[in-house]
Amino acid sequence: MKIKTKWDYSLETEALRLVHTAHQIAVGFYKVNNFIVLPYGPDYKDPSIVTFPDLPYFKIPRFWEKAKRVEVKDVPIKAPRALVEQVKNLLNEANLPEPNYTNCQKTWDNAQNAILAETEKIMPAKRGAVKTITIYPTLFGTNTSFNRPSTFPVDLYLYLREDQGIHAITEAILTSLTRSDVYDKLDGTWQESEILVDWLTIFSPLSQVLQKYEPKPNFLPTMKQVRFKQRGELLQKSKEFYQKLGLDPTANVFSLKRETPTIFGKQVEDFTIREKEIFVLMINKRNQLITVDEVANILFKDDENAFSLQAIAKAIQRLRDKLEENGVSGSFIQTRRGQGYILVN
Repeated sequence: MKIKTKWDYSLETEALRLVHTAHQIAVGFYKVNNFIVLPYGPDYKDPSIVTFPDLPYFKIPRFWEKAKRVEVKDVPIKAPRALVEQVKNLLNEANLPEPNYTNCQKTWDNAQNAILAETEKIMPAKRGAVKTITIYPTLFGTNTSFNRPSTFPVDLYLYLREDQGIHAITEAILTSLTRSDVYDKLDGTWQESEILVDWLTIFSPLSQVLQKYEPKPNFLPTMKQVRFKQRGELLQKSKEFYQKLGLDPTANVFSLKRETPTIFGKQVEDFTIREKEIFVLMINKRNQLITVDEVANILFKDDENAFSLQAIAKAIQRLRDKLEENGVSGSFIQTRRGQGYILVN
């Protein structure tokens, strides 16, 4: 049975996408993962760039604080009604064009069955995992964003930027199907999840199906985007755009106040004793490797026989979750597989 794909664009969906992108800017997700954020416009159709409209956000009181508190784990995101209406007003005033997705829609209609069939061959455990697909075309953000289900079958929802095609749609579907397994069962990181999907998209038998329907994609694998080296000028322009938006891309996010961790100067009080000790160590050694042994010395100092790599990974994940709860991206704590962890600050 053919899976139904719905394409849904409106001022409402675009406003939610803008808020989603603003949230990822505000919590530092793009900064810490090396995405380049630049103003939306005809000059920036590069898949390695996050596009964001240059609008008068000062008209919305405390816009960045509101965006930071929005829940973005699901797509479509959940945002306060008043904030969405205010963003819709800004978009109306800007008179931006609607995304042009007609060609991509036709290509996907032709390729969908073959792509999903090949996906099920590669991942037979996910057979029947997708019930429906809803695509929200957009001008803004990364190439795609999507919901991350933990149980299946499920309805998939994703944003697709207008300059992208079926390679990006497929990447989003693959990530939706695998990310929970990578995070929850393998204690993997965001980067490791992306590398897995990049490999499936570029080197697995899926790549031949994709090339058949989209031989010249405007697509760049995610990890290649964020590790692209020849972009010094773009990084400087991105820094200037952050400053224009009223954000300081060079500011330290984490510090200590009387041995209590702070985030943007605000004390964090909800750490357990062990979590606090680990995080204080990370702040003191910011941008340096904290070894697994150093974490273990704190976590198991009352019982060395309790040592467990899984327990260490779970403790670090709880720290990441608490960063998210306090309004910054958990990606600030980065894993060095087999070595330890780094707090990027």
